[in-house]
Amino acid sequence: MAVETFVLKPTSNEITLDRIRNQMSPEYQSRIPAATQAGVQATMKALMQYRPLRNQFIDALVNRIGLTIAQNNSWSNPLAEFKRGMLPFGDTIEEYHVGLIKAKTYSHDRESGERNLFGTHRVEVQSNFHTINREDKYILTIDNPALNRAFTEEAGLTKFIAQTMETFTTSDNWDEFLLTCQLFAEYEYNNGFFKVQVPDVSAPGSTEADAKGLLRKIRALADNLTFMSTKYNPAGMPMSAARSDLLLFVTPEVNAAIDVEALAAAFNITSAQAHGRIVPIPEDQMNIKGVQAILTTADFFVIADTLFETAQMWNPDNLQNNQWLHHHQIVSASRFVPAVMFTSETVETVTVTPNPVVSVLDIFAADKNGATVTGFTRGEVYTITADVDTTLDDGTNEVVRWSLDGAVSALTYITREGILHVGGTEDATSLTIRATTTYIDPTGVETAGKTLTEAFPVTGDKLVLWPLPA
Repeated sequence: MAVETFVLKPTSNEITLDRIRNQMSPEYQSRIPAATQAGVQATMKALMQYRPLRNQFIDALVNRIGLTIAQNNSWSNPLAEFKRGMLPFGDTIEEYHVGLIKAKTYSHDRESGERNLFGTHRVEVQSNFHTINREDKYILTIDNPALNRAFTEEAGLTKFIAQTMETFTTSDNWDEFLLTCQLFAEYEYNNGFFKVQVPDVSAPGSTEADAKGLLRKIRALADNLTFMSTKYNPAGMPMSAARSDLLLFVTPEVNAAIDVEALAAAFNITSAQAHGRIVPIPEDQMNIKGVQAILTTADFFVIADTLFETAQMWNPDNLQNNQWLHHHQIVSASRFVPAVMFTSETVETVTVTPNPVVSVLDIFAADKNGATVTGFTRGEVYTITADVDTTLDDGTNEVVRWSLDGAVSALTYITREGILHVGGTEDATSLTIRATTTYIDPTGVETAGKTLTEAFPVTGDKLVLWPLPA
């Protein structure tokens, strides 16, 4: 990432005064002579004799020239590029994300089609609201004696502007940087990061193997984040991140230890591009114990200006001009963006119960009107459901596979969705419904859980298809 530099070139007082004069009101231009024609002393004499025009001059000095010089020469916030610009209206940014639609098993049954056609099919939607949380102001006093002394030397006015105004924007930019860095600590305090344990590469005694271990895990995560997953963001929403959008925030010590060329290969970019994708932040400003690096995207930051303006007022008691810089912002972080923290601290692993216990498994049958039944009638259709309770709260063992025992007629069957068709030609006097819970174990293998069977009597007149009745 190229850094634009600005070299302050001192400008003569005459040129500076004329630039201000050309931008002022007609009254100012009529009363204040052009400096290049009448000389600086004549201009200053006219300014000091007529206070309203002097106030115009100082206001222009700060707002039109001073801030421009200061913003180019003062310390700038290296994280300012991740801001979202100015919010022209309102005081809130709404951030939302829509989840994925769960697939349903295809069935040509009428009952299944009607349920899908007229049923309600909701998708998970989450939203976050980020409101104004920074309302700062900076006050600067300009003394008339100091301003007068600036005219006594060549280019003194330009130097006075630069020195006076630099502290204005530097203070604001530094505070903005500190608040932006604090987002990492607040995010970690609320347990928002997905954590990966790595060696302490920033330690003076770290080895080349430690650095390679960190690079290997960064590369693995960079590839994993390109696929949909719910575990890399605290909202638990299905999210992915393009490799070209990933940013790596590191401490200067870690940045010095890792191989930039090897890291560039992890992102499929050149070494020159890697410097723009690796953002160093002092360890003290990250303020997270053991942090080595944070992998996320620019969308992690929800930062926008809502007010940025200056004002000035003449203080007749002290013969001074007070200048104000007001800066209001939304400084927040997204819960939807993948955010991975590589840390040397011990990462607690979540223990997954390999065989969750099904405490309750009941089978229910309902007719086409939704009424619960205890038996079946030949030629009718029923909806079979199961009530499953497990020792887990994540619903991993609530899927049921259905099967049917005892059927004689080919027209009697049960679908994967639990729709039971009792054939009119069914000879059996009893049908047994079998429900088997399933569980996805930590290795990704589907295993059978608890099985329950329940028998239902079959009644009703039997339909004779052949031979035809007389």
